[in-house]
Amino acid sequence: MQKKRRPMVGYIENVQRFITTNMRGILVDWLVEVAEEYKLLPQTLHLAVSYIDRFLSIHVVNRSKLQLLGVSCMLVASKYEEITPPKAVDFCHITDNTYELKEVIKMEAEILKSLNFEMGNPHVNTFLNEFIGFATENQKTSKLQMEFLCNYLAELSLLDYECIRFLPSTVAASVIFLARFIIR
Repeated sequence: MQKKRRPMVGYIENVQRFITTNMRGILVDWLVEVAEEYKLLPQTLHLAVSYIDRFLSIHVVNRSKLQLLGVSCMLVASKYEEITPPKAVDFCHITDNTYELKEVIKMEAEILKSLNFEMGNPHVNTFLNEFIGFATENQKTSKLQMEFLCNYLAELSLLDYECIRFLPSTVAASVIFLARFIIR
């Protein structure tokens, strides 16, 4: 499952004509703020970024539609993960009404169709909780301290386009290793 439903490594260089790694990073950074604004789960953010990367692996997207793709992926991910997800109109509002409701809904449908409605895929956050349990077992380290640091590092990994080269479990294990190194 981990190897399935993955973005294509090198999609920005090989598929995208108008999007750069820097633009992707800016979008993800903004989506972190959106997730904080709506108090979304970390899983929602990770899933949304996964959808963005998978979609960009198969479709050329114009610069002007990148933010639309981002909020639409966040909408899909929030419907998948959240108990009470924000409404599509909320995502229009967060873009300062740059996009109309019908554009967000149309993009949502395009995302779902393009990804064959395969929306449940493992991401870094999927593995973190299990790994944190192992990492804090028989340790003096506070589990809460470890969770906060790991979630922060996992969020940072979303910003780095090069991290898509690695399986989510590998990135999660690296996050645990780095967190333990920092805490010691």
